[in-house]
Amino acid sequence: MSELVNQARGLINAASAAIAAITREPPSAPTVMLARIIVSEAKKQRPNDAAIQSSDLEATIPDWNNISAAMNVIVRTLG
Repeated sequence: MSELVNQARGLINAASAAIAAITREPPSAPTVMLARIIVSEAKKQRPNDAAIQSSDLEATIPDWNNISAAMNVIVRTLG
C-alpha cells in the first residue's frame, strides 16, 4: 500500500473523529495543507481519473467533510 494511501487514511480517521465530536473547530492549517498535498500527488499519479481530478480543496478552506470525502476518493482509487 502506498504512503499516500496511508496518509489519506490518517486524515479520514481524524476527520471522522472531528465529525463525530460535532466540533465547530475547522481543520488546522497544517491539516489542510497535508490534505491539499495528498490530493495534488494523487492527481499526478492518476491524471486520467475523473474522480480524483474533480477533488478540489483549493477553492475554499475545506471543512472536515470535504477533507474526508476527498481522502475517501483517493483511498478507493489508489488503495
